Amino acid sequence: MILLTHNRDLHQVNLGWHPRAEELLWQPALQQDKRSENGALNVRYHHQVKAGAVRTLRDLVAAHAPWLRIRYAF
Repeated sequence: MILLTHNRDLHQVNLGWHPRAEELLWQPALQQDKRSENGALNVRYHHQVKAGAVRTLRDLVAAHAPWLRIRYAF
């Protein structure tokens, strides 16, 4: 699974290409602004939201595919 950076410009593009998927990706109540190293303004999930999602994913992998290794790049 790869989670990509998202921002307002991509949001606008994705609304034209994949509006139903964008309904899931663009969640302002769950996200906060983040300035990336290159200076771009992106969004990321609030710490508590991300921690809960990571915990859920790890639990699902442990229950259904324990042979899979989870690696976190950054």
